Parts: sequence; structure tokens; C-alpha cells
Amino acid sequence: MVLCLKVPKKAAEEIRKLLLQFDLLNTTFRIKSQEDWLLIPLSREIQETEKAEIESLGVAIKTLPCGLLEKIRTRPNSHLEILEKHVSKEEFSLLPRSFDTIGDIAIVEIPESMWDKRELIAKAFLDAYANIKSVFAKTGKVNGITRIRPVSFIAGENKTKTIHKEYGLRFAIDITKAYFSPRLSEEHTRIASLVQPGEIVVDLFCGIGPFALPIAKRVAATVHAIDINPEAIELLKENLRLNKLLGKVIPYAGDCRDVVEKKQLLGVADRVIMNLPGYAISFLDVACKTLKKEGGVIHFFEFVGGEGSPEEKIVEDVTREILKNHRSVLKVLNVRKVRMSAPRQWQMVADVLVK
Repeated sequence: MVLCLKVPKKAAEEIRKLLLQFDLLNTTFRIKSQEDWLLIPLSREIQETEKAEIESLGVAIKTLPCGLLEKIRTRPNSHLEILEKHVSKEEFSLLPRSFDTIGDIAIVEIPESMWDKRELIAKAFLDAYANIKSVFAKTGKVNGITRIRPVSFIAGENKTKTIHKEYGLRFAIDITKAYFSPRLSEEHTRIASLVQPGEIVVDLFCGIGPFALPIAKRVAATVHAIDINPEAIELLKENLRLNKLLGKVIPYAGDCRDVVEKKQLLGVADRVIMNLPGYAISFLDVACKTLKKEGGVIHFFEFVGGEGSPEEKIVEDVTREILKNHRSVLKVLNVRKVRMSAPRQWQMVADVLVK
């Protein structure tokens, strides 16, 4: 049983402030509503001087034992706050500081030297973050044309599919079947904001639709969304059903080189999205063929590392390959670092106007 103060709702806020001032408010339980009254949990008996000050607000108060109050779960500020008490200083320095949250799944990079403590680390994530239900560890790099990262389940609910929310959109994602990075959310909305009504956009490596859906949500445009991974396209179709869209998204499963030829997408695009860093440069010929005869915009993503300016390097690369395909860069509209992908390596994007 918890000792409670029964007060009229109209005076409850002023009384609550006084209880806080007197250190009388029991913050481990929720305040309970009961018709025109509130039952406020107390941390101890009210002293006579405290009672007199509360009643000076013009209300009669009553203390009574209360049952069935909902306990508030108090959580630490982070997984690090929990783990600091359970690992050595050297181990603490190796713990993951950042991680990816996709829906209610956390994906964590655990150093090999800490692998034997993976369950302890995963439990700390579950205890620290109310929104996380499952914890997986990265067990390799994103690679190959399907861009799937190998992961290993550690703790929580053993499931790989979730619903991820981003800027008012809902994405069905299976982390073992298709690539998705929550770290690109700003880039998804940035490119969507550039698309004008009536444009035709071709997304050559669309995945589950992180670029296609924000475009179609915002503007009445048509997006031809292509991916070689059939499971990504199935998830894209599910995402089209999940969201109310203003524009139109047409999904295609297959190699973009074949799809563009077979589905008559040559010379149709006002804008081409090429988010496949590491491989996209090999498909700039496809992008050039897909653009309208009078030209359009290419959003080209690339990993850039080493010495020198990454901005200059990506512009050099995209300009060179476009010239090889009998087009030219009329203007570089934007060049930016999207995120650091490895030490001394950036994921970059160049928006170029091509004629």
C-alpha cells in the first residue's frame, strides 16, 4: 500500500508543487485520477506545519492508503551508465558509444575483445531504452549488390522485421533481407524536397523505398523504383500499402541495366538517384541513358577516402564518367558529406545538372 493525498483536481497542480517543495511527492508511482479527485502518492507522512500550508490554499486534504497505483519505471540515461558499474575502465573505453536504431531493433558494433560480454551489453540496451525490444550485433560489413549486413541476435525478442518511422512515413524493414540506414534520414528528405510536381524520377537502387516514399509523400511525381534484390522490392510494395502517398511509385525487381532497357525507361527521367556508394560509378552510363534528351539531375553517391578534398574527388569522378557517356555536367548543384563511413573515409553525394 502507498500513502496518498486525495485532492480536488482544480487545486491539484498547486498542491503538487508544494509537495515537491516539501519532498513529499513519491515519484516512483503515477498520480491516479478518480472522478473529480486526484490521488497523489506520498513519500512519507505529512507533518502538521506542511498540512497547514497545503490547506492554506483553501482546500481540505485527506491522506489514505492507496492500492493499485501504477509504478513508474525509472531508467538510466544510457547503456553506458549501466555498464560502467560492471566492466573495468579499459573495457568501458571499448564499449560502443553509437548504434543504429531501426524501429524497435538496436544494431550494435561490439569489439572482438568484448564479444564474451555481448549479453551483458545487450541487456544494458534493453534496460536503458524503452523503445528497444531486440538487440543484434554487426558481424561483418555491408557488401555485395544486395547490401545486406550480417548480424547476430543477442537479446530481447528474436525477430528481424520491424516498423521504422521516419518523418511521418512507416517503413516495414527486415534487417536480414534488405539494406536500410537510419543515418541517411536527412538525405532522404533533402532530395525529396528538391523534386517538383510532375517530375519523373528513376531510383536505380531503391531498396525498400527510403528515397522513393518521401518523394511520393511530398509531391505528385512519378518514381520508377528499381532494385536487384527481390526481397527489398517486396518490402517496398508493403511500404506502399502502409503509407498514403500523393505521388506514384512503380517498383521493379531486377538489374537496373536490364530494367531500364526492358521497361522503356530510356530518356524519361528528370532526375536519377544513385545511392549505391562503391558501385554507383559503374552505372553512370545507365543514368545518362535514363535522363531525358535535354538533360536533368543526377544524385550520385560515392565513398571517398585518402588524401585531398573529398568534395573535389567526387566531382572529378562523376564529371569524368558522364563525359565518357557523351553527356556533360552543366552545373554542380551541391556537394556534401553525408556521413563518415570509416576512418578517413566519407560517404559523399554530388547533385549535378547534366545536359
